[in-house]
Amino acid sequence: MRNIILLLIIVTYSSTLWGQYKAEDEGLYSRFSPGIAWFYSGFKPYKEGKLRKYDRLMVDIVYNDFYGDRDYFSSPWQSIGVNASLMFDVVLTKGNTMSFGWGVGYSHFSNRTKLQFTRNMVNKSTLVSEFPAGTEPKSSKFGANYIEVPLELRFRTKGHSHFKFMIGGKIGYQLNAFSKEIERIDGKNYATKHYNFPDANPLRYGATVRIGIRNWAIYGAYYFSPLFTNKASADLTPISVGVTISLF
Repeated sequence: MRNIILLLIIVTYSSTLWGQYKAEDEGLYSRFSPGIAWFYSGFKPYKEGKLRKYDRLMVDIVYNDFYGDRDYFSSPWQSIGVNASLMFDVVLTKGNTMSFGWGVGYSHFSNRTKLQFTRNMVNKSTLVSEFPAGTEPKSSKFGANYIEVPLELRFRTKGHSHFKFMIGGKIGYQLNAFSKEIERIDGKNYATKHYNFPDANPLRYGATVRIGIRNWAIYGAYYFSPLFTNKASADLTPISVGVTISLF
């Protein structure tokens, strides 16, 4: 429910900004300048008449899953995560049809897995299995938070309401990872979080792609780094698909 409310707030805010950014001369000029990223490309200041940058604050609402020991798209549909990226848009062509994006981002990976995560502190490994019959919790989840550096090569048609295609990648550092179970006992819910995976991979890196029109895009991220580093551990590598909303 919280993710749905967040999405509605973002959609409303994005729609408001859409109206504010209607500009002259095929989107080359804007009526106002929101923040330092508007005047600075990341390399050198822009001149007043050359202000035409897009996709600098992006929010991704994504479905999260794993591949490896798990089949693609086998996780519950409630496995919803959120990414946020604040990026510079470095224009590479006079017609503003190609640019390079770079910046910093945050990612919350959330997977409503029905698997039990077992930590072996002696062998420093992590295994997954079904919960024993009769001990299944009401709900369970694997979560992780990352700080990231995204990089993108961006292609777009001319004009404000342009078609865009962006391909790139990102590398991130894991802030924490946990498994969570909620059990219902005597009519009350009790939540338990477990941290300290003995072989959690501190790095996450992969390829990303976005295809869309102006403020909206379909988003996909395919990661190459497994969640756990021990070869004896479960083979789980994240993937994400969803939508991107560009706030400005």
